[in-house]
Amino acid sequence: MPRLPNTDLRSGLRSPWLVAPVAVVVAVLLVVVGRDRAAPAAAATPVTTADTVTVSGVGTADGAPDTLTVDFTVHAARADVQSTLDTVAAEAKRVLAALHKAGVLERNLRTSDLQLDRNYNNHGVPIGYTSSETIEARITPLADAGRTISSAADATPHVDIGNLGFDIAHDDQLVRQARSNAFADAKSRASQYASLAGRPLGQVQSIRETVQAPPSYPYPGSFDAAGVLEHRAPVPIRGGRQSLTVRVTVVWALR
Repeated sequence: MPRLPNTDLRSGLRSPWLVAPVAVVVAVLLVVVGRDRAAPAAAATPVTTADTVTVSGVGTADGAPDTLTVDFTVHAARADVQSTLDTVAAEAKRVLAALHKAGVLERNLRTSDLQLDRNYNNHGVPIGYTSSETIEARITPLADAGRTISSAADATPHVDIGNLGFDIAHDDQLVRQARSNAFADAKSRASQYASLAGRPLGQVQSIRETVQAPPSYPYPGSFDAAGVLEHRAPVPIRGGRQSLTVRVTVVWALR
């Protein structure tokens, strides 16, 4: 039986089947090390962003109210629940008919409150019921408000009128005017900042807008229809002036 050749490690001789695996391991190590060194170079790519200036501007525009919101509250007192509700319903129908005849559209009318209370005497014994119903009406144009209120008051003496509030329903033109004023205000501020920084003002990058409508302050008082019936004349209504405000936030690029 033939014998395998003897390998003497002490003499520096190596078997050929030991050389190949060592070469493969060295090649793999070289590839891994080469990849690890190349990764940081890709991550170091610089990212540039444009300089900007962000400013806010405010613009206002004044206008005359064109709409009046007013409450008509009818009331009734009867001995039992059903007759009390029937009576107050009949009074409300009279007011609604008068408002329709005066030109108020159905979509501008709504019931805003309905109440039913039990009445007691001084000894705590129930003696009947009282009920009230409130109809909120939006009257436009404002020039018709006095005549409309007088017509509703003429429909029944059991109505109170109050909570008058003015509004600008058609405010498109005012919004455009206030918006132009707000943008001009923002651009003036941005131009000043750009000049202080020694940079020309570039293009607009973004715009954000907030429209603040004039608040409606209802008059909390009320007056009885009997006072209107004494004069039989339209109630004089004056809406004054209201201001609408637009606020913008604009971002400009700096060249």
